[in-house]
Amino acid sequence: MFFNLGEEIREPVSGAWASGWRVEGFLASGRHFRHYLVRSLLPELSGQRAVLKVIKYDPRRCGDPRYVAALRGRLRFECETLAHFSPRLPEPVDYFEIPNGQDPFEGFGADKLRAAEPVLVRSLVHGSSLTQLMESHGAPPGDAERLLLCLARTCSFLDSLHAGGRGWLFWELTPEHIVVDPEHDYEPSFVGTSNFRMLKDGVAVAPAAGRDTLVPQAGYAAPEALRGNGELRTDLYAVGALVFHLFSGIDPRVLGDDIRSSGLDPADHPIAFAQRLRDTIERHCRRSLKGLGMHRARVRRLVLRSMDPDPAQRFESGAEMRDEILGFLRRSVPVAWPDQPA
Repeated sequence: MFFNLGEEIREPVSGAWASGWRVEGFLASGRHFRHYLVRSLLPELSGQRAVLKVIKYDPRRCGDPRYVAALRGRLRFECETLAHFSPRLPEPVDYFEIPNGQDPFEGFGADKLRAAEPVLVRSLVHGSSLTQLMESHGAPPGDAERLLLCLARTCSFLDSLHAGGRGWLFWELTPEHIVVDPEHDYEPSFVGTSNFRMLKDGVAVAPAAGRDTLVPQAGYAAPEALRGNGELRTDLYAVGALVFHLFSGIDPRVLGDDIRSSGLDPADHPIAFAQRLRDTIERHCRRSLKGLGMHRARVRRLVLRSMDPDPAQRFESGAEMRDEILGFLRRSVPVAWPDQPA
């Protein structure tokens, strides 16, 4: 669903129009959602600016009610969870339904779907996503040591999210989900909580029916996530992919697409796929990591450890991975590049 600059988005209530927002600009488009910068039309909100989030449907799947229900369930889930988590997450400001005459819903119940398109409005997080910074600055998208500190804080956030095995997985943490403020030492905030998966005793619980039938993207997704499972170290795999992406400029999802096109399907052979991807990333690490100076060899080892197909070989927790990164920043003695095995 698209909105135009200046368009007013209001909630119909009992035949009248209630709270509303005016579109000031387009912000970003992810895999499943679009984001717009909006300003409140209510006097009591004093023209507050916020982010409006709406579903971006695949037109080929609009006739599948389970697909539509899954995406709408994810948006409602995000609204419900934003109010209960870390201050590093934006707050929900408004959630309502509007008519949607743009997307080609089909079959029984299509009229109801068109009449009840959910919209989430959340507080505006200041800064730019890591994706936007890479698009404008290349790799790395800023000073290497400040980026490493940002990644250490990301690991701390994940550790608090995991909450001793009874918290949540971010489940699909990519550069689009991390917003940083270059004016304040790349302090990270996080968006995309519709991806969250509940943990019980350190293992991801299957989502509620109709909320999430979407598998994470191969390249950022650990092999267990490609099978629809997950545990604490699944998020750390994604952080390793993120580190590689930021300092090489190579998207691991693109590498994953190349491997898939060679005939190795991640859904059928997730372990073999992950091992092939890790081998490919290791080769790129030796020639493509940028801006790291004396930290280059250490970062390479961190990437390879966190992206091991076997979860038992990865970091045990976000805190352990954070401490490893902070250790880089405390050292000043260069590390010799490891020799290739004979």
